[in-house]
Amino acid sequence: MTTLPDVIRQSDLLNQLILDRTTMEALGRVEVMWMYPSAHKVLGFVCKAGAFGAKKTAFKLSQISTLGSNGILTHSQPEETDATKVRQLESLLNCEVWSDVGNKIGKITDYLLNLKTGIITHYLVASSGWAGIAGDLYQLPPTQVLSIGRKRVLVTEATAQTLAVYQSGIKQTLANATAVLKEDYSQATDELRSLSKQAQAATEQAKGRFQSLTGQLKERARSFSQQAQETIQTINEQLQEDAQAIVEQAKENSQNLTERMKERTQTFGEQFEDGIHILSEQVEDGIQTLTVTAKEILEPTTADSPAPLRPSPLQSPDSSDAASAATSPKATHPARTSSIDDEPWIDDEPWIEETIATPMPAIELPPSNTSIHPSKPDPETTEPDDDEPWI
Repeated sequence: MTTLPDVIRQSDLLNQLILDRTTMEALGRVEVMWMYPSAHKVLGFVCKAGAFGAKKTAFKLSQISTLGSNGILTHSQPEETDATKVRQLESLLNCEVWSDVGNKIGKITDYLLNLKTGIITHYLVASSGWAGIAGDLYQLPPTQVLSIGRKRVLVTEATAQTLAVYQSGIKQTLANATAVLKEDYSQATDELRSLSKQAQAATEQAKGRFQSLTGQLKERARSFSQQAQETIQTINEQLQEDAQAIVEQAKENSQNLTERMKERTQTFGEQFEDGIHILSEQVEDGIQTLTVTAKEILEPTTADSPAPLRPSPLQSPDSSDAASAATSPKATHPARTSSIDDEPWIDDEPWIEETIATPMPAIELPPSNTSIHPSKPDPETTEPDDDEPWI
C-alpha cells in the first residue's frame, strides 16, 4: 500500500536515503529535484551514489512507493544520467522576486509540492534585506507569477503586499519574546533581590565554615607533621638496627670463609707433602731397583770363575798380561795413566771389593788377540812406550 503525504516541503526530501523495495539495497541519496518551471511542476528527483556522488540516476515521482522519516522506498529501476545534465536542469530556486513597480520583494528559497501529482502549490519567498537572512517566509502562489526568467520572476505589487506568512522569522519571534520578557522582568527583579539576600546570607555562612575548616586543617597538618616525624625516626632506628645486623652477619660470614680457606689450605698442604713423600719414596725405590739391576749386571754369572788379581808392582807388563790371559778374562776397567799406588779409586771403590769377593760372570772374549780393556802395566818396572796408545 502506497503511503505518501499530500503536500511536502522540497527541502525535506533533499539528502534522503533511497532504498530499492525489492532488494532493500541502498541506491544513493536525493541530490536535487527535477523541476519543470513553466508548468510549475516537479517531474522527479536525481540520486547521487558512489565515491563523491559521481554516479547519477534519475527517478520519476511515480516510482516513489513510500516516504518515511528516514528514507524513500522506490520500485523499478532508475534511469542513468550524468552531472552535466543535472546542471542543466531548470529551477526557480534562488530566483529573485520583483514587483511590477520595480521593488525587490525577496528570493525563492523553497517550495511546497504534492508528491502524488508533482504540482507545486506554493513558492516560499524570504523577505529581502537583513530580515531576509532569518526573516519571515511568505507563500507565493504559482498563479500569481507573471513571468519567469533565468534569475528572476515578476509579480504584481498587489500580490507582493498580500503575501501570506508561512513561517514567522526571528523578527516576529523577538517581538513576541519582548512582550513576554517585559512581563517577566518585574518577577525576575523580585526574584533576583530575594536571591541576592539569600546569597549574602550564604556568603556569611560560607565564611564561618571556611574559617572553621581552616582551623581544622591547621590542626590536622600539625598532627600529621608530628606523626610523620615520629615515623621517620622509627624508620631510621630500624634501618640502623638492620644495618648493624647486616654488618655482623657479614663479619661472621667472612670469618667462616677465612677458616674454611685455612682448613682447605692446610688440607691441600698435607696432601701436597704426602704426595711429595710418596714421590720421593717411589724415586728411592726406583734408584734402589736400578742399583740392584746394575749390581746383577756387574756380578759374575758362574761361581768357579777366579777373581781377578790386583797386578803386582814387581810384575812386568808382559808377565801380568800372560797371567791375566791364562787365569781370568780381560779386566773391565779402563786403562789409567798414573801408578797404582797413587790412584785412590782402587781402595775406595766398594764395587772393586765386591767384584774381588764375588766371582765374576763369564764374559765372552772377542775374537783374535783384541781385548776389551788393556792391562795396566807396572810403572816402576817398565818404561812407557811412546807407541802404546793407552799412554
